[in-house]
Amino acid sequence: MRTDAVKNIICRDRGGDAYEIYSAYDNPSPIDLGEAARRMLNTVPPSFGACVMISAGLVAALNVHYSIPAVAILGDLKIDGVDVFKCKGNIPVPSYDGEIVTGQWDGHCWVEVGGVICDLSIFRSAYATTKPSLLKQFVLNNFGEGKGALLSRYEDLPSGIDFIPRYALVDSQLRAILEGLSHQAEVTGK
Repeated sequence: MRTDAVKNIICRDRGGDAYEIYSAYDNPSPIDLGEAARRMLNTVPPSFGACVMISAGLVAALNVHYSIPAVAILGDLKIDGVDVFKCKGNIPVPSYDGEIVTGQWDGHCWVEVGGVICDLSIFRSAYATTKPSLLKQFVLNNFGEGKGALLSRYEDLPSGIDFIPRYALVDSQLRAILEGLSHQAEVTGK
């Protein structure tokens, strides 16, 4: 069962206390989620493959502005049983302050809170794809054009899309990613 997988991943990666806080919050306000999603979408410039940055930003915004215990999840995204993004490993953790970690990572990242999947990058990635793709076709067929954020209980997602959790980002990963997001905002002037 997916709920058990999320529990096991959060407990393994973030600890039992973090899971208790996460699991105690089971009915997030759609207004709060929508407002936080709009803020992030207006803050992070659209680009293909920015799922980790935008998810880390959303976790921070939900925690700081709304006291909502959200968790960034790394994993696979499948469409009709086919891997669109395949997570082959966790994102490395910096070993000291200021370390710049580089490398290639091919998975997907989204936010989970109270049984709701919050994916702020799926539509951006689909719309940015210029050639035909399974993801783009699925998004256009099920959601249409011009969408910003996917905010849905897992059981209410359209048939054919599957978010498979593999890892939960820990605080040191989130801090490093947010530092990168902050640097990107300085460079782009946003």
